[in-house]
Amino acid sequence: MAEKACPRCNIISFEDECPLCGYKTSNNWNGLVVILDPDDSDLAKELNITIPGRYALRVKEE
Repeated sequence: MAEKACPRCNIISFEDECPLCGYKTSNNWNGLVVILDPDDSDLAKELNITIPGRYALRVKEE
């Protein structure tokens, strides 16, 4: 099963709906960043990420 990403919050999962916001996920994504500690991460702050996890850098809706 292929991983999918949410076009709204960019989190990566195997689900058809985003586990964070409930939006329909997409197979059309690229780039991957793993955020372990969003409070101490400059990248997480720049990307507006507040929850640890795996995130896509670009996601296109299908």
